[in-house]
Amino acid sequence: KNYMTPNTNLAICLGHQLMALATGADTHKMKYGHRGGNHPVKDLETEEYIFLPESRLCVDTDTLDPVIAKPAFVNVNDGTNEGLSYVGKNIFTVQFHPEACPGPQDSAYLFDRFISMM
Repeated sequence: KNYMTPNTNLAICLGHQLMALATGADTHKMKYGHRGGNHPVKDLETEEYIFLPESRLCVDTDTLDPVIAKPAFVNVNDGTNEGLSYVGKNIFTVQFHPEACPGPQDSAYLFDRFISMM
């Protein structure tokens, strides 16, 4: 039975990691992590760049089942995963905190995307 059947979901940080783990992917602690602020992250759907604060964990995209989820955001500096889009579901996840307004509204459009999915 598939227990991952929410109507719409935007999972942030730990939620991103838990969603990945619940669907069979692995996470790992990065050797150095993303310390400090303003790490560039690319939205693979819109090709937009967001500048974000630090993180220490990431989802291992090699363990993702492409039938379940695909990378949606990537750290430009080191290529690590910063978010996922779930195939055939109104679910996307981000490792970073868009609600923290890391830049001048860099990530505000993500909430618009989430609202339009509802």
